[in-house]
Amino acid sequence: MFTVEAVPAPELGNASFLVADRERGVALVIDPLRDVSPYLRIADRLGVKVTNALDTHLHNDFVSGRRELEAAAGTDIADLAPGHDLKVGEITLQALHTPGHTPDHLSYLLIERGRPRALFSGGAVMIGAIARTDLFGPHLAVQLALEALRTLQVRLRGLPDDIAVFPTHGSGSFCGTGGHSGHETTLGHERATNPFFQTTEVMQFLARALNQQRYPAYYRDMAAINLAGAKLLGLDLPAPTKLSAAAVAALIAEGAAVVDVRVGRDYDKGHIPGSYSVGLDGPFSAWVGWLIPRGRTIVLAGGTDAQHRESQRQLYRIGFDSVAGVLDGGMDAWQVSGRELSTFETVDVEDMAAWILSAEPMTVVDTRDEHEWSGGHVPGAVHMYVPDVPYRAGEIPPEAPVAVHCASGYRAGIAASLLEQAGLKRIIHVNGPYSDWDRLHLAETVP
Repeated sequence: MFTVEAVPAPELGNASFLVADRERGVALVIDPLRDVSPYLRIADRLGVKVTNALDTHLHNDFVSGRRELEAAAGTDIADLAPGHDLKVGEITLQALHTPGHTPDHLSYLLIERGRPRALFSGGAVMIGAIARTDLFGPHLAVQLALEALRTLQVRLRGLPDDIAVFPTHGSGSFCGTGGHSGHETTLGHERATNPFFQTTEVMQFLARALNQQRYPAYYRDMAAINLAGAKLLGLDLPAPTKLSAAAVAALIAEGAAVVDVRVGRDYDKGHIPGSYSVGLDGPFSAWVGWLIPRGRTIVLAGGTDAQHRESQRQLYRIGFDSVAGVLDGGMDAWQVSGRELSTFETVDVEDMAAWILSAEPMTVVDTRDEHEWSGGHVPGAVHMYVPDVPYRAGEIPPEAPVAVHCASGYRAGIAASLLEQAGLKRIIHVNGPYSDWDRLHLAETVP
């Protein structure tokens, strides 16, 4: 009897999977992350050896850990061609060509005792969605969307409803819009509820498949890094170097980016001027990879030792290996060194509403994405999605306060730090869910 253990990467909205035959003492990993110690810990607990590792596709959102497993455990990382089988103990994996998310995308059908039991679907089938088809450029997006339709309706047609499905991409992944949380479903459930299975008319399917949010800038070179092979890290990731305030200041002068990993409300109380507010409580690495060019020196700040280590680990996962260290002693050490901190006002949605109704001069900046904005927004607000802020901040009048909001406060905190970098002085960080606007029975405007 096979065993499947998920290894989630919630900051990426992904999961990878260790599949074990405990009786035979062997296992394989599908879509491993770059930091491979979790797989080896699970294997040790289960009493198995990781003999094989496979990727469902060439990843655009994280560095594959197959080469790390090869170096650390002698794992076989040979590719499995479509239509071919791989036997691991009593488990047989069959590679199915399931293009759509990428042209060469594979799903792996697990067969036990001659019966299909599970499908490791990568991005071909997500829970309630499929993965996006536009990562290879807009000129191929329609072609790959049509391939995705054929994958769902033709290539997977012969598989039974009761097989388990383990998707790599999940809720929160920028590789797909509309997915639900969880790491396991069944093919029958997806056929009955997933709108992409339900939509069989070609033009309607295309409209749905191509209605995607934007994806992080670091995606553009991730496939090339995976093709070339990122440098090996080894099992024990090094702890970030602790830096004095003076050393951090010197790095800033040389062009380093300071990334503060605290929650937004704590950042607002006092932070290094010009730093990035990217809390570890959200999709940390995705936003760092979107806003900071790969290779730019990064200094982490604001968190505990454990939080800094976790932040560095998440950055390693996307190939950001340029963390020079962490500010030792946090904001207290920065102030003791004689350097100033910046602060933002922190308010709730109710406060923003009262301010608007007072008719005092204020700019409201909505930093949600285009889909969220079109569903309704605060009257008079300026729409400025987070990655656009550095390029459009000059549109905001500097003489009046600017209140920044999103759907929860997380992205607004990032945007607030970007506005400060652009030179704005009085910045108000609106925390709390945008749904509070509805709760207050205030009118929305819908284009």
